[in-house]
Amino acid sequence: MRALILFLAATCVPGFASADEVFLKGGGQLSGRIVSRSAATIEVDVGAGRIGVPVSSVLRIEEGRSALHEYEERAGRLAAGDLEGWVALAQWAESRGLGTQAREAYHRALAVSPDDPRANAALGNVQVNGRWVSEDESYRARGYVQYEGEWITQAEDEAILRERAAEDARDRERREAESRVREAEARAEEAEARAREAEAEQASEGIPLWYGWGAGPTYWPTGPVVRPPVAPSRPVARPRPR
Repeated sequence: MRALILFLAATCVPGFASADEVFLKGGGQLSGRIVSRSAATIEVDVGAGRIGVPVSSVLRIEEGRSALHEYEERAGRLAAGDLEGWVALAQWAESRGLGTQAREAYHRALAVSPDDPRANAALGNVQVNGRWVSEDESYRARGYVQYEGEWITQAEDEAILRERAAEDARDRERREAESRVREAEARAEEAEARAREAEAEQASEGIPLWYGWGAGPTYWPTGPVVRPPVAPSRPVARPRPR
């Protein structure tokens, strides 16, 4: 809060002379017009806005006549239709750092003469086809579009949209390719796991006995050995003695 007060005191009211001066205990001061007081707070209008200051933070107050006082007195003496008077008051307020009051006076001037070039230019208006419009309206009238707070041509906007669409397509293709790689890796891991399970099941069917002829070890079967049936032997016919 103190930093904000010091900043506003230094930048917002450079032209205040003989204003109400509020000196703070921590250093710095506010120049403007005291608009309200209470047991707890003092509110000061510095032209760009109002600032409330705790009474406990105030060292002393020196009351005087501010530029804001003078603006209000001058505005009170002007007739509603006095174009030159409102323009002059707006220019005077600008020179005293009263930006808000200057805009107010320029708008009062435009209420009298909507095409006054001084008031329009001061408010940032521009002429398009002989008509004064706001800066935003002038861009729209010339075919500009707003993109992220900046005015650009329609061709630039279309180029940006095409580039974004291309980027989105590239991102989508990259995500799809990464997904395919992950799926292939998952299938490979699954196949490897099935191979290990098959090897384990094959090994559990017997125990290795020895390595004989051939390509691998010989296993004893774990179940009963089934022997092939033996054909019955025939009696040998002997020749009879003569």
